[in-house]
Formats: sequence, C-alpha cells, structure tokens
Amino acid sequence: MASLRVLRLQTSWGRLEIAGASRAGESTLILLPQLRLALDAGRPNRRLPGMSTVFISHGHMDHLGGLGYWASQRFLSSMGHGTVFAPQEITGAIMDLLDTFGRLEGGKPYDVEVRPLRAGDRVDLRRDMELRFFPTQHWVPTLGCLLVWRRKRLRADLVDLSRDEIVRRRTAGEEVTEPVEVPILSYCADTGPGLFPANPEVFASEVVLLECSFFAEEDRERARKYGHLHLDDLLANAATLSSCRHLVILHPSRRYRLRELEAALDERLKPVIGGRLHHLAADWD
Repeated sequence: MASLRVLRLQTSWGRLEIAGASRAGESTLILLPQLRLALDAGRPNRRLPGMSTVFISHGHMDHLGGLGYWASQRFLSSMGHGTVFAPQEITGAIMDLLDTFGRLEGGKPYDVEVRPLRAGDRVDLRRDMELRFFPTQHWVPTLGCLLVWRRKRLRADLVDLSRDEIVRRRTAGEEVTEPVEVPILSYCADTGPGLFPANPEVFASEVVLLECSFFAEEDRERARKYGHLHLDDLLANAATLSSCRHLVILHPSRRYRLRELEAALDERLKPVIGGRLHHLAADWD
C-alpha cells in the first residue's frame, strides 16, 4: 500500500490539508481530513475510515474499490453514521454492494446512507461549507464536485465607517454584513477536455484537482478514446488554469514511471503554472 502524499495548501479559508494518491486504473483516493471528506475511495487506507462523507465520482473500481473497507471499518470501530454521495445512475448498485458486504460480515447492515446526485445538485457538508456537483466528460456517468466556503463580511458600503458607527447600526438592528461565497476546491474526477468550455467556473477555485492521464505524443488518441486529459490539453487551456491558486495533478497512466511524469510536468507545465503546480501521483504496491 502506497503512503499517501500530503499537501498543505494556503487558501482564503486557511491551510487546507489534502492527503491522497492517484494512478489511473489502480486507485484514486483523496482525503480532506479537516472536513472529514473523501473524494473517491479507490482502495483501502488506514486514514479512510475517519472520513464521515465519501463522494464517489463514478463507478470504476479504481475510484470505489475501498468503499467496503471504509464502511466495514467504521462499523467495527463504532464510528457512527456515514454518507456516500454518488451519481444517481450507480447508487442502487452501491447500496447492493454495501448490503452484500454487510451480509458477509454477519448480516447487520452498515450505518451508511447512499445519496443520489445529479449535475447541479448542492448539499451542505457543514454549516459553512457546501458541495456543488457538475458533469465531467467521461465515458460513463461521472460527476465532479466544487467545495464552496460560505462566510459573511462587512457590507461594502460600510467599510469606511468607524467601528463605533458599525456597532451602533448593528445594535439598532441593521444587518451590517453580507454573504460571500468562496470556491475553495474543485475536484474534476475523470474527464476529457470538454470540461474546459462546459464548466469554466470550475477553474476559478483556489485549488483545482485535475487529472492528466497521458503525456506522450503517441497517447493523444488514447486520451480522447477513453475520456481523459492529455498534457497538451492542459497546455492548450493554460489561460483558464492560470486563475487558480494551486493546480494539483492526478491520475497519471501506469504507462509512465513516476520520474517520467514528474519530468514532463517540470519541463512543460511548470514553466506555465509556476510554483502553484503540485501532484498526488503515486506508485501503488
């Protein structure tokens, strides 16, 4: 089992920890421990059961292979209720899968709720955080998700007033704040380049988790065929990607060794993205 890579990225919300590892066809597992949220659960990992919410982007095994382990470990350790969000097309099969694992372990069902999603749905992760879901361009039904921080700030028309005046108005019952929504993170799951023109707002997030499965020139058609991104697609959309604060690359094909993909990122993408470029690629045992 590969050790998860850990990134601690500065955002408007604060320092966001992202623990994960990703290889196409093997596993994608992304954890946001501060929010107890897993973005896909491609295989078992000791840190996975601590996540009370799991988002499954689509039904491929390298994105949900650890789901039974997650449910079982939470049950065995009395960790309480868990929630799985997934595209509506696969929620029935996920429920059947978890029911089967529960029967194999003795017949008692896991304390897990499986909630179906459609593109455009929004759900509250907690009072100040919302998840929004968008379609990606893959060859099976697939959703990405956007993490939005909801906060309040002083109304723009009041910023030049003294503190005493603001307190006076608040005491008199006037609303002195206004709601603000900050897109903190986008997880784009598996996708082809159609995501760029279809959902440009996704790339305005402070942190963008984006797959790049293929790097070699001879693999461009392979990327198109299977609904994945080639490095050339990222370079072609460099202007769009420049709006994010951190770009995190996921899901490289097993066709490339880790040092090969790191060299490709350093030589071709880093000159465009600069120090904002990160990756969670890993070699699973």
